[in-house]
Amino acid sequence: MHKFELKLGKEKVNYKLKEENFLGLLETNKDYEVTEDEIIKDSLENPIESEKLRKIVNKGEKVCIIVSDVTRMYQKPNVFLPHIVKELKAGGVEDSDIFFLCALGSHRKQTPEEHRKILGDKLYEKYEIIDHDCDDDNNLVNIGTTSRGTPVEINKIAADADRIIATGAVVYHVMAGWGGGRKSILPGISSRKSIMTNHAHSITNTPGQGPNPECDSALYDGNPLNEDMVEAAEILNPDFMFNVILGQGRIVDAVSGHITAAHKVGCKKVSKENDFLIDELADMVVVSAGGFPKDINYYQSTKAMLNSMRSVKKDGIIIILADCSDGIGNPEVSYIINNFKNNMDRENELRENYTISKYIGFESAWHSEIYNIIYVSSIDPSLIENIPITVVNSLDEALDKAKEIKGSLDIKTYVMPDASVFPVLK
Repeated sequence: MHKFELKLGKEKVNYKLKEENFLGLLETNKDYEVTEDEIIKDSLENPIESEKLRKIVNKGEKVCIIVSDVTRMYQKPNVFLPHIVKELKAGGVEDSDIFFLCALGSHRKQTPEEHRKILGDKLYEKYEIIDHDCDDDNNLVNIGTTSRGTPVEINKIAADADRIIATGAVVYHVMAGWGGGRKSILPGISSRKSIMTNHAHSITNTPGQGPNPECDSALYDGNPLNEDMVEAAEILNPDFMFNVILGQGRIVDAVSGHITAAHKVGCKKVSKENDFLIDELADMVVVSAGGFPKDINYYQSTKAMLNSMRSVKKDGIIIILADCSDGIGNPEVSYIINNFKNNMDRENELRENYTISKYIGFESAWHSEIYNIIYVSSIDPSLIENIPITVVNSLDEALDKAKEIKGSLDIKTYVMPDASVFPVLK
C-alpha cells in the first residue's frame, strides 16, 4: 500500500493506493544544496546577453520594477526583490527614484495588505507600489504595433521611467507556452485592448475546433501568442529582466539579463526541472494544485487540470485537489460556463467578445467533455454547474465517484503532489 500526503488549500489530505494500481509518482524529487539567496546573487552576477544591472543604471534615473500580483506569491518576490534593489543602489540609484509597478494585466486591484506581502515589510515601508490598470486610458500610451496587428499600449508610468526592470518566474503557461519574461509587459502592464487582441490567438481560425493547438504549454517557436508577446516586449525593450525558476516550493534557479535571451534559457531550465517522462497513460490521476495560493480560485486551479490531463487516457479520471477559497476567481469564467449550453456557443461568444477569463472557462469546459474531472473543493458547485465537472467535499467522495464511473478502483493511477510537473509521454 502506498501512502501520500497531498496539499489542499492550507491543509493536507491523506491518500492510500494499492501497489498493483500505482503507476507512478509524478514528482521531481531533488536535493538543493545552494540557498535561494545564493542562486539569486549568482544570476545577477552572471546576466545573459546583458551588462550587470548595477552597470546599466545611473544616479538620478527613475527606475520602474515590474512585479507580479499576489496570485503569484509562489514566485517569492519578497525573497528576490531586496537583491534587485541592492543592485540598483550599487549602481547609484536613490531610494526616492525606485518604485514598483504590479503587472496586473486584466486582474483585479489589490489591497495594501497584499502589496505588503509582495514586497515584504522592509520594502513596503520604504518604496511606492502601484497597481497597473488596463482600463485607465489616461495612464496608457501607444508605443507601436506588432506585425500581427496587436497595439502595444502600455502603462504610461512605466514608459516614462528611465529604466524598466521586469521580474517574475518562468513557468509553464497554457496559452503562451511559458510564463515569465515578456509576459511582464504583455499582458502585465498593457491595455485591455492589447491583452485581448494578443490572447485571441488562443482560438483556432476554424469555428468549432476550439483551443489553438499551437498555443499550448511548453510551445515557444511557432506559438503565435508567444511570438506576438515577444515582439511587443522588444518594442518597449526593458533594460533588464530577472526571473526565478521554482521546484518543490522554493527557488531552485534563476535567469537574468536580456528579456528574450534570458527568458529562453529559463524555459530550457524549467523543462529540465519539471518535465516528467512517462511510459504510458493512466486510467486515473490524483493531482494537488499545490495548495494555497496555487489553488486560491478555480481560475488558478485549471493549471492542475491542464498539466495532469497529459498523463491520462481520453475518458480517464482526473481528481483535482483545489480548495478554491476565493471561488471562481473571475465572474467571466462562471459566465461563459453557465450562460451557454454547449462549447460551440461558448466558442462563438469568445470570437465575438474575447477575454482571458472567458477563455480559461471555455478551455476547462472543452476538456471536461474529454475527461472525467472531479474537484475536491470548497467552491460553490453552482459556479461551474453547466459543464460535466463534479465537485465533492472530500477525497473519499471523489474516489467513490471514480468507482461509479469506472466500476472499480482497480485501475492504473498516477499521483501528482504538485501540478507544476509536466508529464511527457515517451
